Parts: sequence; C-alpha cells; structure tokens
Amino acid sequence: MQHGSELSSLLEAVMTEMSRQAAIHGDAKSVLVKIAPDVSDEELEFMVDTISASGVSGIIATNTTLSREGLTHGHAKETGGLSGMPLRQRSTEIVSRIYKQTGGALPIIGSGGIFTAQNAYDKIRAGASLVEIYTALIYEGPEINRKLHAGLRKLLARDGFSHISEAVGADHR
Repeated sequence: MQHGSELSSLLEAVMTEMSRQAAIHGDAKSVLVKIAPDVSDEELEFMVDTISASGVSGIIATNTTLSREGLTHGHAKETGGLSGMPLRQRSTEIVSRIYKQTGGALPIIGSGGIFTAQNAYDKIRAGASLVEIYTALIYEGPEINRKLHAGLRKLLARDGFSHISEAVGADHR
C-alpha cells in the first residue's frame, strides 16, 4: 500500500471518510500515517510527497522493520516485524529525511528504538515533534517515562533550549 498510486488512493478514501464523519459529528479527528523503514530513498520521497498532499495531520516514523542487518542473536533469522534498538538508527534517519523534505511543515512522531533520553533527543533534533515508545515500555515499565522526561530536561538545558519545541529539527539549522 505504500508504493505507487495505492497510497494516494488509500489516503484519499480515508480523508474523504474523515470529512464525512466530521460533518456528522462536528469534530474532525487527526489522521497520522505510520510508515515502514524498509524503503529506498526514492520510495520515501514519494511517500512523503503523497502523504503531505493528502492533508493528513502527520507522519509516524517508523513502523517495525523486516531487516535483520547486523543482528547476531540466535533468533535473528526469525520472520516478522522487528522493533526496538535494531530499528533506532534507521528510524532516526527517516525522521531527518522527512523533516528536511517537508521543511518541518508536517509534524513527525519519532518511533523506533527509544530506550534513553538521548535516543529520544536524537529523534527530536532530527525533526520529531513527538516521540513514541513501545518496546522500552515493555521492558522497563511505566517508570521509563519519568527517566526519559528527566533526561530530556537535562539535554535541553545542556544545549541552551528552554522548551522542547526549540530542539525540534535543530540538527537542520
């Protein structure tokens, strides 16, 4: 669905239905598109152009990966989507590419491999307005939120930012 005209058709149908529902219920809901990391640079550029043109509220970068590059664990050959640390670098690269391509005009939620405040901060500096954690929450429980928050406050202060919004896309300035 993320290649060719299928993505455009899907997003057009979703946005049409969202408009219809807003007219009925009087409340427009946000639509976010979560993209896969396993795409070429050209495919990513096309996807971002298509998503931007559709009128959605933002992009979540990224979903799980099918890649097993660099894994040495005994379970490395298993199939299915992989999340967590092996995804961190690629998802941060994609956040950066999306931010650069859109000039920061489309909100990005950075997702993939966030276990520390530095991991989250890297995604924010690359262009993420928000971050999403999942695997770290499973392994560390809800206390991870407090750790990330405290760590982010220290990183922002270190870099002279008074608000996290000032750090969004800082690597591009």
